[in-house]
Amino acid sequence: MKWLRSAERAAERVAAALAAALFLDLLAGVAGRYVLGRPLAWSDELAVVLFIWLVFWTGAFVLGMREHVAFDVVYDMLAPRLRAVLGMAGALCAAALLLWALPKIADYVAFLWRERTPVLQWRQDYLYVCFPAFVAMAALRLLAYTAALFRAR
Repeated sequence: MKWLRSAERAAERVAAALAAALFLDLLAGVAGRYVLGRPLAWSDELAVVLFIWLVFWTGAFVLGMREHVAFDVVYDMLAPRLRAVLGMAGALCAAALLLWALPKIADYVAFLWRERTPVLQWRQDYLYVCFPAFVAMAALRLLAYTAALFRAR
């Protein structure tokens, strides 16, 4: 699937661009504070926005299932067959909960159009639109993980 690999590379490039922008913004904030002698309020706010987007974008589109935080001490000690069954059950439950919550999450993010960031005056629905995308992609990846475990059995 060539298109999937291209999409993965594009997502990695977006994450790298977000990380680079965050780094440059932090440098600008430090320079403003210590070189110019006056803090740049917009720099702090932009850093928060970039960090939020970096975390949710990377979690949704870049990290693989094995790269996410997992508490698998007991899971790794189980027999492979039981591990597959519990993995499928856990992934299905998590996907179902995420899909169940997604409409309410999207509704709340849409409600945030009324709120603006303190300094840059950006609409907060634009700021947090990455969160429903993260939830939807996490649910899809959990369903794909469940299917992969089922096929492996």
